[in-house]
Amino acid sequence: MSNYRSDDELRSIHMSDDRQASSHRRRRKDRTRTTLLILLSLVLMLGGGTVLTGYLVSEKLGGQVDRVPAFSQLNEEARPKKPTGGTGANAINILMAGSDARSDSEDGTTGAGKGDAWQSGGQRSDTIMVLHITGDRKGAYLISLPRDSWVDIPGRSGKNKINAAYSFGGPPLYIETVEKLTGLRMDHLAVIDWTGFKALTDALGGVEMTFDKNTRFASGKYYPAGPHTLSGEEALDYVRERKHLKRGDFDRIARQQNFLRSLMRQTLSNGTITNPVKLARALDAITQNLSVDEEFTTGQMRSLALQMRDLRPGNVTFMTAPTRGTGMEGSQSVVYLDDAKCDTLWKAIRDDKVGDWLQSNGKDEVLGDQVR
Repeated sequence: MSNYRSDDELRSIHMSDDRQASSHRRRRKDRTRTTLLILLSLVLMLGGGTVLTGYLVSEKLGGQVDRVPAFSQLNEEARPKKPTGGTGANAINILMAGSDARSDSEDGTTGAGKGDAWQSGGQRSDTIMVLHITGDRKGAYLISLPRDSWVDIPGRSGKNKINAAYSFGGPPLYIETVEKLTGLRMDHLAVIDWTGFKALTDALGGVEMTFDKNTRFASGKYYPAGPHTLSGEEALDYVRERKHLKRGDFDRIARQQNFLRSLMRQTLSNGTITNPVKLARALDAITQNLSVDEEFTTGQMRSLALQMRDLRPGNVTFMTAPTRGTGMEGSQSVVYLDDAKCDTLWKAIRDDKVGDWLQSNGKDEVLGDQVR
């Protein structure tokens, strides 16, 4: 048989190859963009964040994200200033608030952070994290603040547990308290109820976790060592346990971070990204349980997502603010922050040099994995 091809046949073959290559590039680009945006959304919702996927920028899901009054109620002159030079000038700090309070809707589907759910003396923020996104957008650090940290709360006499700030004065006082404690300027606020993670877990069909040993949940149930696929209810049961953990709330923070790592891995898996139905359900679950500050527009979210195209799961570091132990203040069990060491951490965050800080003195501040 002859191998001869006419000019028309060769042109047809080349055009077909070009179309296939172009289609492959489009699929790869779309997948990269989707992966990037979902990764960023998970980073931003760890303890209270937002979904920044291509689906969010549509009016449907974008409209489900509530905006809450926050920064507009602060005294701008009294707030910390951002650095004017270096990479710290381009870095972004997002304050997270995760609440274990019950929802404010009759059917129990709306997270406690939504809309006008906050009331004076109401829910406290039991998961407190500062998300630091590096100036080059290639790294992110999630710094947990123990909820029982004994700190000054502006406008209140004496010290209080830091999680009381949200109860006393809602988002504005919560921001002001953390800013005064750290000297860091918060660029945005994100609030989510753990109910939102329950809904997301169920939307994904469960989250896979592997325990290294028999593990007790808050309900008293024990899960044997080995792999498990946790439902939303089981996931909440896992992250809520504290009383029977050796280090109390410190180990609960570790559990929350371990669960969020697993959640991130699963949401970014092929089985989710390439499944339109599962992806849509996951995004819907997040946006229905999410609130952000009034200045965090969808356009800003989209821009930030595109800037973080090089961020990978391995570049997200979970940390806990340095502490010097626990104690009692009256009848309250509290956590004492290590002020001297914290000051060096806050400065490292401000200067966008957290990686250097970890290398020199902070390895012990990264909570170890309890699961795989």
